Amino acid sequence: MRQIVEERLTFFSGPLRLSGVLSYPEQDTPEHAVLLCSPHPHFAGDMDNNVVRAVTEQLARQSVVLRFDYRGVGESEIVLGAGVSVFDYWTEIEETRDYADAVEDVRSAARMLAAATESLDVDFCVVGYSFGAAVGMLFGYDASEVDKMVALAPPLGKVPFDFLSDCTKPSLHLVGKKDFLYSDDRIGVYGRAVGPGARVVILDEADHFFRGNEDVLAREVGRFIREP
Repeated sequence: MRQIVEERLTFFSGPLRLSGVLSYPEQDTPEHAVLLCSPHPHFAGDMDNNVVRAVTEQLARQSVVLRFDYRGVGESEIVLGAGVSVFDYWTEIEETRDYADAVEDVRSAARMLAAATESLDVDFCVVGYSFGAAVGMLFGYDASEVDKMVALAPPLGKVPFDFLSDCTKPSLHLVGKKDFLYSDDRIGVYGRAVGPGARVVILDEADHFFRGNEDVLAREVGRFIREP
């Protein structure tokens, strides 16, 4: 069994100090750099989420993996107006679909990961789960450093993904058929929106949270990232 090293770190998103964990193989030379984007904080959205941890454990055997907490989550800082709670802040993001702050956090994490792997000749992949799939792909679509993208349980019907309609970057989209957001109509719309580089895979036994299916999911992601 390959041993994995984990290092806690901090980095800045604008004036805010965010918290993250860098994971990588102890002895082998990493072959990839992977940025993991967590789900929405109202839905178990932190860097220790079951899906985020399972994908980290699978990928860090051969990759440098950075997972992190968005502003206001865990030890990551946030600045709020008078009378506004962190819960209120993230509720407004969910209601307005204004993802600018979250995408900036993703962009800052990507800079941190790029700096950590600067001396390595590795490709760069963004993997996002649920809300993280939306903000990860919003960042990765036109980020020159990103070679591949992965969406896990993208929020079908809640976020338009047609910004990917002309995207030629290889991308994998894993959707559980038992996801509470799944319908034949929604997956059809999604499949037509995500561009010519996309591969959409439906996992018949998985729901939105992938409980009991974390290892299957993580292996699918690992295979895609290792593909030439």
